[in-house]
Amino acid sequence: MFLVSAIVWAASFVLPRALSRYREYAADRGSVLLTGSPSTMRSALIKVGGSMQRIPTQDLRTTQAMSAFFIIPPPTKSALGELFATHPTLEHRLARLEAMERGMNTSLR
Repeated sequence: MFLVSAIVWAASFVLPRALSRYREYAADRGSVLLTGSPSTMRSALIKVGGSMQRIPTQDLRTTQAMSAFFIIPPPTKSALGELFATHPTLEHRLARLEAMERGMNTSLR
């Protein structure tokens, strides 16, 4: 019974996050289909992503001292970390948009 509960809890934790990441990719794909310009979408993501990364959400001096108490380092960009993320990384979104642009360019030739 405990094992089944743990599996259901894990699925209910991971699946909504996967759905959220999928919806982000679908929104990117939809915007490219509407505008016909993946490069414009990539440019917008870079601008928004760059400005958001410069604004810390909390005082970084407090998190630096607390990082010694973590068994693993706090937020890392690993495959396991992305499994628990609600949004895909900027790098992955840009890579998909670049692949869409390549696909659009080869289909036009």
